[in-house]
Amino acid sequence: MSTKLAAAALAMGALSFVHFFGIEKAALAVTFGVIALKDPSITPRGSKLAKTAIISGLAYLLLITSVFLYHIPALSSLAGKLAK
Repeated sequence: MSTKLAAAALAMGALSFVHFFGIEKAALAVTFGVIALKDPSITPRGSKLAKTAIISGLAYLLLITSVFLYHIPALSSLAGKLAK
């Protein structure tokens, strides 16, 4: 069961890079990956899938956070212009 959960987590981690799927899928990929790793009956293949899912989910979250932080000055300027 944990190998299937790890595979689902990896699929969500990969899909999070598609615009329609985003942050919530990345968070679920990390969550499901951690849950799969805690299962004592996980296979070595499932463990690899779960670790890859966690890495891809965290990479997406880091990417979105850094892009948002980079564009804060432009967003602030835009908000000021829209308020006028």
